[in-house]
Amino acid sequence: MKIYYDIVKKENLKDEHRNVFSEMLQKQGKVKGNMMSKADRCKMICIAKDDSKVVSIGAIKQKTDSDFSNDNSGLEDLADQFEWELGYLFTENDSERKGFASTIVRLLIDNYGDGNLMASTEISKNPVMVKILEKNGFRLFGRPWKSNIHENYLGLFLKFK
Repeated sequence: MKIYYDIVKKENLKDEHRNVFSEMLQKQGKVKGNMMSKADRCKMICIAKDDSKVVSIGAIKQKTDSDFSNDNSGLEDLADQFEWELGYLFTENDSERKGFASTIVRLLIDNYGDGNLMASTEISKNPVMVKILEKNGFRLFGRPWKSNIHENYLGLFLKFK
């Protein structure tokens, strides 16, 4: 078993990356829109493989402005301090709890460099992701809000430089 993490910056994206990324987002089932275009919204993506099988993804993507809105977290006054978001994290069910998401988050943050970074995640449904974010310097800000895609509540996590 060989674990491999591929960090791909926007300028190096190829159709093979877009295809893999799109397939994984479709499996996740929590992203709307054209899946093939999602990788192009990203500053960088990370694809994790266990041997040759893709098992996990993540990205630094353009921020979701609505997460800061008064209808959601209520932190509109902080929105201008953030340009990028840690997101699109997904791990195949049979590969969960093996450290893929944690490693992807660390690698993306390390490659991102300095600067404020935001993330939103399901706060009660996904306690592992909350712990990963907190371990990497993110803190929950504002109020939780109900997702318009699924039945769970989301929280806005911010990491200041």
